[in-house]
Amino acid sequence: KELDLLLFKEKTESSGLTYTNQLITRFVASLTTKPFVLLGGLSGSGKTKLAQSFAQWICADESQYKIIPVGADWTNREPLLGYVDALEDTKYVLPENGALQLLIEANKVENEDKPYFLILDEMNLSHVERYFADFLSVMESKEKFQLHNGKGITKSDVPHELSWPPNLFVVGTVNIDETTYMFSPKVLDRANTIEFRI
Repeated sequence: KELDLLLFKEKTESSGLTYTNQLITRFVASLTTKPFVLLGGLSGSGKTKLAQSFAQWICADESQYKIIPVGADWTNREPLLGYVDALEDTKYVLPENGALQLLIEANKVENEDKPYFLILDEMNLSHVERYFADFLSVMESKEKFQLHNGKGITKSDVPHELSWPPNLFVVGTVNIDETTYMFSPKVLDRANTIEFRI
């Protein structure tokens, strides 16, 4: 199905957002060539709004996208992929932000024709390589996310492994200042990057 990006531009303008045709085309082309896009630029330049507006425009409802603010204390995969409860081995603790639930929904056969967007706001407030390592590895290897060791069983409705489905897109926004961390070549190699200039 073809996208009419002029309709999207009209929608953003009616909401008080102004983006050039070139920026919108670059954003959509970046999403279709790689499922991981980084939007960099000054704070307040409209990076998160672009990702949010596009997700709202193309998705049937709000269950197909999540905007998740990255915390400076994110040091492992738990904020995105959860963890097995150490006291109760049959229980899997899902992150409250809905990231894992989005991944699970995107993997369902009945949802394979629906796009899903994971929008990570201020992605470099913490070291990306620490909390996003599983995503970077799966992007490169095409293997699966290993969530727990109960092969063939489900814990708290979480299967033991999940794929990165072709209908899942990750958009990260990036501010460059003294409170943030720079990206390693490993991260940049796996992403399409767009710089916002005002």
